[in-house]
Amino acid sequence: MSDRSLPEINWRVVFNRAAPPGLRHWGRVRAAQLKALGPALVIAGCGLLVNTLFTVYVLWGSVPVTKLAAWVLVLAAATLFVTYQTRRLGKREFHAVGRKAIDRVALYSLMFGCVWVMPIRYFFGQAGPSEQVAIGVMAAVMMAGAGFVFASIPAASVGFITVTGVTITHMLNAQDSGVIFLIGPVYMMAMFGFVFVNGRAFMQRTWLDIELEQKSETVSLLLREYEASDADWLWRTNGGLTFEKVSQRTARALGRTPEGLARMTLRELLTESRKADQTTRRAIAAALACVNRREAFSELLLPIEINGEERIIELSARPRSSPQGRFVGYEGVGSDVTEARRAAARITHMAHHDALTGLPNRLHVLESLEAALAEAPKRGDRPAIILIDLDRFKSINDTLGHVAGDHLLSEVARCLENIISDEMTAGRLGGDEFAIVVPAVESRDELEQMCLALIGALHGPFHYHDQRLVVGASIGVAIGPRDGDTVEELVRNADLALYKAKAGAGNETCFYDPAMHELSEERRRIELALRDAPEAGQLSLNYQPLVNTQTGQIESFEALLRWNHPELGQVSPAKFIPIAEDTGMLGKIGEWVLRTACKEAANWPAHVGVAVNVSPRQVQDAGFLVTLMSALTQAGLEPRRLELEVTESVFLELTGKTQKMLQQIQSLGVKLAMDDFGTGYSSLGYLRRAEFDTLKIDQSFVQAVREDDPESTAIVRAVVALAGSLGMKTVAEGVQTEEQLAIVRELGCDKIQGYIFSRPVAAGTARAMLGAGLTPDSGAERSAAAA
Repeated sequence: MSDRSLPEINWRVVFNRAAPPGLRHWGRVRAAQLKALGPALVIAGCGLLVNTLFTVYVLWGSVPVTKLAAWVLVLAAATLFVTYQTRRLGKREFHAVGRKAIDRVALYSLMFGCVWVMPIRYFFGQAGPSEQVAIGVMAAVMMAGAGFVFASIPAASVGFITVTGVTITHMLNAQDSGVIFLIGPVYMMAMFGFVFVNGRAFMQRTWLDIELEQKSETVSLLLREYEASDADWLWRTNGGLTFEKVSQRTARALGRTPEGLARMTLRELLTESRKADQTTRRAIAAALACVNRREAFSELLLPIEINGEERIIELSARPRSSPQGRFVGYEGVGSDVTEARRAAARITHMAHHDALTGLPNRLHVLESLEAALAEAPKRGDRPAIILIDLDRFKSINDTLGHVAGDHLLSEVARCLENIISDEMTAGRLGGDEFAIVVPAVESRDELEQMCLALIGALHGPFHYHDQRLVVGASIGVAIGPRDGDTVEELVRNADLALYKAKAGAGNETCFYDPAMHELSEERRRIELALRDAPEAGQLSLNYQPLVNTQTGQIESFEALLRWNHPELGQVSPAKFIPIAEDTGMLGKIGEWVLRTACKEAANWPAHVGVAVNVSPRQVQDAGFLVTLMSALTQAGLEPRRLELEVTESVFLELTGKTQKMLQQIQSLGVKLAMDDFGTGYSSLGYLRRAEFDTLKIDQSFVQAVREDDPESTAIVRAVVALAGSLGMKTVAEGVQTEEQLAIVRELGCDKIQGYIFSRPVAAGTARAMLGAGLTPDSGAERSAAAA
């Protein structure tokens, strides 16, 4: 055993003041200390008897008999007590003890020391010179004897030696000689050193014995488990490579009888599996080459058919040699690793495939794209990545639940598998986003046709129980190496194309264009600048009047958000509003708009209201109702003067929660208007479920009305009639000409909004407009002057 393997034990451990840090089983070392004390106590008993008789003999005649008898009786009582405790200890079977047990032995030793110093302390002065020398020698021998008897328990030795040594030193001090006085402390310190060295050596030895014992038990346990296991076995051959000493387990694992395997050579066993796959054949050929050179081989996977089932056997072996160095065969180990290999294959499949759809996952898709990019230059191919994002998936997931959403994703996966060819890879990246890797693009037209087929197939309808699920897809495409020659570049650019496709009305395909990078960078700059816009005072509101068709008076203003950035300039709401909605900043900005508009409207005449646009996400926010009430209260604005405008997209996610929120808003007295009616996803059925106060006819219909265009006029007339039947007011947006104004008046629109009266103006201009009458001409002139 090397010195490095010995544990570091300091004086505190030796004298039982602490346990060594980082070492286990120290309680077993203490138990060994106690067990070693037993045989030593037998020797100590004999020495005790001899020393007692010697002391009585030396002091007989010099010390009164009564005192000697009392001392002997005390010594006998102490001896009987310790003997009784020792016998109790010997009857117990213990594997580990605590510090208290060792301290108890040290206490007994200290008690003995106190008993033994009585002749020295009290009888020394009554003895003659020769008797004093005998007593001193006897005390020194007893100190050495304690170091021997208690060698396994240094703490016990120290107690006895300390009491005896101090007494001897006190005795020597009576000689009035400094040299003689030093004999006591020097001898006592020497004994301490002896006890410390012997005690530490005993503890180190004991600890190593315990460690070796545990390792032996572990090895024995492993060998017993190995012998009991059918998964592993030992095998050997003779010099002719024929199997010998074949066990039943080895034969069973190889699908043979012991007799049949004993007639077979190792080379024959290996060559039987030549029909395996190419990788296995190469491994077998390498193992045969090792056998021919009489070299070791390891971890050879051998497919063997047993009872019609293929099992995978792993073989390892090393050559055996005679004392003369002659090859006498192989000895090795075999294992049935079939289940382990199957489990590894399952783990590998799980690591590369989506658990829900069974399609390759993001990792697998990216690896396939990387492989396609690596092979493309060699074959002159153009690989492509197609990113697919499902439209309206979230609304299905929210309204019908995650089970329906999971069912839909599985159906989408089957559609993709039916459309793509064998060389392509279709996978799920996460959520409702899928991807297809095309290793070789023949032409862009062919790729476009494939994307159209995907959109058509993913439009559905898909069926879930009695529900018809209609979604759709937005697709972004990037083709390498033009759009990127690395996986990161190609995926990033396809994602930019997908973002542009999603910005449309849905069911669109967009191919990557370098100009998208400029748009992406612009979006990034807008997003960063927008975060500080409310606090920096860069936001403002303009107001566009809504005029009563019959009286020509302003009934309300629509608050329109404007953003003027010191570097970006005047940023269009069409650019920054979608970014604010995507990044979650719209809630804070929308609250600012609502509070500012209410505060401004409080300065207007009591019959003039204000309209504020809110997004579907704001309406779905649980805290929106509190914000609305707070804005009205702080501004001192009557709820009837506020109208909230929402677009038809709110119907895409019209859950019970959203519908309840709309009802609560109206219960406050706030009005609701549907903005841009007719351009989104509206359905007449939705108008039954959500009661609006106003329908705003989109300007695309209003600006198309002409005397020679009866179709557009018919649409506006139908909307006005629909609103009237449902008890709603109508607003014609975007009125620009006298002809349009005359037609919408004739059709019965209640209010008019457009440039013919005024462009959106600043708050001060709006207040000025309320102080004067408004006609189409005067309003246009005033807004032009304000501009």
